[in-house]
Amino acid sequence: MLLITSAVLLAQPRLERKGNTAHIVANGKPMLMIGGEMGNSSASTLEDVRKYFSHLHKLGLNTVLAPVSWELIEPEEGHFDMTTVENILSEARKNELKVVVLWFGAWKNSMSCYTPSWFKRDTKRFPRAHMKNGMPVEEASSLSKNVLEADKRAFCKLMDYLRENDKEETVVMVQVENEIGMINVPRDYSADATKLYKGNVPTELTNYLDKNKKSLHPYIAERYRHDSNHKTWGQVFGDDIYGEEIFQTWTYAKYVQEIASAGRKVYNIPMFVNVALNSRGRKPGEYPSGGPLAHLIDIWHAAAPAIDVLGVDIYDKGFKDWLAKYHLHNNPLFIPEIRLEDKDAIYALYAFGHHGAMGFCPFSIEDYPIFSNQKGLDMEGMDLSQDDQLNAFSMKVEALSPIAASYRLLRQTEPLILERQGTNDMEGVLLTNEEREKEIVTPDGIKITVRHSYSLGWEPGAKNAEWPEVGCILLRLGKEDYLVIGSGVVLTFKDANKADRRIGLESCEKVEINGGKITVVRRLNGDQTHQGRHVRIPVEQFEIQHFRTYGY
Repeated sequence: MLLITSAVLLAQPRLERKGNTAHIVANGKPMLMIGGEMGNSSASTLEDVRKYFSHLHKLGLNTVLAPVSWELIEPEEGHFDMTTVENILSEARKNELKVVVLWFGAWKNSMSCYTPSWFKRDTKRFPRAHMKNGMPVEEASSLSKNVLEADKRAFCKLMDYLRENDKEETVVMVQVENEIGMINVPRDYSADATKLYKGNVPTELTNYLDKNKKSLHPYIAERYRHDSNHKTWGQVFGDDIYGEEIFQTWTYAKYVQEIASAGRKVYNIPMFVNVALNSRGRKPGEYPSGGPLAHLIDIWHAAAPAIDVLGVDIYDKGFKDWLAKYHLHNNPLFIPEIRLEDKDAIYALYAFGHHGAMGFCPFSIEDYPIFSNQKGLDMEGMDLSQDDQLNAFSMKVEALSPIAASYRLLRQTEPLILERQGTNDMEGVLLTNEEREKEIVTPDGIKITVRHSYSLGWEPGAKNAEWPEVGCILLRLGKEDYLVIGSGVVLTFKDANKADRRIGLESCEKVEINGGKITVVRRLNGDQTHQGRHVRIPVEQFEIQHFRTYGY
């Protein structure tokens, strides 16, 4: 009986780490979440789920992030209705999609707007946080036991349903709450919260920070002042809005730990939290204070060990910088939300190639077209069978919209990317108007310079002052044997160590990969490689090219 139980426990999605990268393992196979997040209300009815999941399958996703809201699964206190979850699971399976469930519980974008009516109306039993003037805000108190227990009960019912009804491992991960954090104020100023704030910092936190002092985030390392004379929150972290934010972070993270740990006791699958960024020079409360922000990661790790990952939601400029801030030695990179734009096609390549990202998921993905409106064949409205759709993909790839084209390449190369996560055999490149080239030295001692393909001056738009963002993933298959996956790049080669040794292009092919088998679509030479001088994928074309080099 013990052996059977152990086997059952192993047959569920899990997180597998490789250095400072990670990926999901589902049905015994590693996977990248080549995905998208649905709009907040787009999975609330069966009609919407049917329509959108079919679209997302054709768009090329393997994973959809879908909201499950407390108000829909517990419309009456103690009476649960899992119809929403049932619809998501059944339609995901029909469309060969994995699911990340987004739990919209006590908080969504800071506010308690997805809580049931019976919760909203009973503010005595389920109190709100308060501003300094005593005015309540539309945010449930993170210190209320009643709030916690009600939220926990509903979340555990959800996890119980998944355990009993998802033997196919359709759901691979769960988000606990959504973009948690205080708005308008840096912390809850209710009487209970203020009493705790004026008291001593819990030894659970100070012990953790002392133990991990050498690896703390620089922000916490600078603010942390704990000794016999510094014990209160204000003394230990500073009696200002930034110290107050750290206090609020602790209360939120402890709350999330209670929810996540209870849920994992029911069904132990990976869990994460997502964050609204502290961007544009805003202060705590102007952005959601106390959320799982990078500079507060040590507080979250101390308080909420049941959470695997802090995911970053990106709606601001500075994509590279945001990824660097959230891909840390103690936090693998996951992008559960990013503004839906064509350039996400390039950003996905960089995230998976350079950072070994677990997943990349543009927001409101159901609104994105499969085929480009500007060129090629627009088949969006045509009544095509699935086989016809797939044939259309292979016959006229240039008709695909950018994200669909990029995802098609990522799906083909997913096993190769996973094998090379966290190694020197993979690199991702993102070129911008300001940074138009990047050098990579491979384990073969070859310096590969990746330039914007406009740098050749051959393509329409090359003379424009503003060049579009382009990029690629470079995979090393073996000695002097490579794949480049991307758009808008040109690659040239030098020996990294010997100035008198040339590196030539032995061969170059446009390829497709199916079931791990590389199929040559076209042999490239002559004008396509500039007589062996380079490997090139023009702007707006998304391709996989297989090339080999040699030295002389």
